[in-house]
Amino acid sequence: MIPQTIEFGVGALKKLPEIMKENDLDHVFLISDHGLEALGVVKKIQDIVEEAGLKCTTYLDIQANPTSAIVADATEKYKACGASSIIALGGGGPMDVAKAVGVVATYGGKIFDYEGNFKVPGPIVPIFAIPTTAGTGSENSPYAVITDAESGLKKIPQYSADLALIDPVMTYTLPKSQTAATGMDVLAHCIEAITTCYYNHYANLFAINGIQLVFKYLPRAVKDGQDKEAREWMMMGANLGGLAIAEASAQFGHAFGHCMGSKHHKPHGLYCAWGTPAAIAVACKYYPEGAKIVADAMDIAYDDNTTMDELCAKMTEKVVALMKEIEIPSMKASGYTLEDCQSVSIHMPDDAAFLGIPKENMPQDEIKSFIQVAYEAYQ
Repeated sequence: MIPQTIEFGVGALKKLPEIMKENDLDHVFLISDHGLEALGVVKKIQDIVEEAGLKCTTYLDIQANPTSAIVADATEKYKACGASSIIALGGGGPMDVAKAVGVVATYGGKIFDYEGNFKVPGPIVPIFAIPTTAGTGSENSPYAVITDAESGLKKIPQYSADLALIDPVMTYTLPKSQTAATGMDVLAHCIEAITTCYYNHYANLFAINGIQLVFKYLPRAVKDGQDKEAREWMMMGANLGGLAIAEASAQFGHAFGHCMGSKHHKPHGLYCAWGTPAAIAVACKYYPEGAKIVADAMDIAYDDNTTMDELCAKMTEKVVALMKEIEIPSMKASGYTLEDCQSVSIHMPDDAAFLGIPKENMPQDEIKSFIQVAYEAYQ
């Protein structure tokens, strides 16, 4: 389930007023955050909408790892203002909240009434997704990752945006650290999509290309935020990663990332970067055919005499080298002990991404052992 329309490329934003008018929409509810407001990005979109003669109401209280309480508050304000459509502007947080608001505003109840596949009974209000990061792919994916305000755990209702307006210009001002973290999320999406139990060749078409783009262009985008070619190709990589997980989901790395994010509230891309060595180890042990596809995409040399342990080490070494190059801090350097990281293992089987692991009923001791692999892979 992907957006009905994807507009990609420099200048894509210019099509927004025309698309809204074609759909007889006169009032948009703009969901974003105060960080983008401070950078002038929110005003840029407001001006585009208002100069076209359309009304724009903003909701900017989105934070990292948005909660069901934020969804409820945003839904109330959306309904009160009388808007007829939603723009999601930013990274995964605004995208996820926009999808959730659209569902609850249309059908009522609470957002977790719609958790899982095919729970939304029909169309919702039009949602236009405008990403400002090259990472989450949420503008394409059907997932809305929302933290339960009561339990603190992440849950994943499902609905897609109607339109993704993907303009690389929107990432030119993205800080170095966010460029690195969101770029690693792209890599995690692509590696995990190839190695889930929902494996399919269609998803691989996106994911293989996405892996290649990350290794080629992410270091350049981190080094020079004004490298337009690198920014554009990383935006394409994020787009492909979102399409890949929409078709094949994710696995261990994202289950770890979701549970760590629920507890510690750092950027999602960091946790997924840290979880990637574990996702590779899981794939090499339980889905070697998929792991070899990833290795090929990473341009790693191996032959019939290469053991899966050896291949796993080569793949992990290349991912860790990338993290070092773009200055992703390690878990240890970020203040986490191994015990801190393993403490989330109890929650991981309840995470939707855990269902994608190519092994059923992974026991707690094995979950902890794979977390240890990730922790020790990058010190």
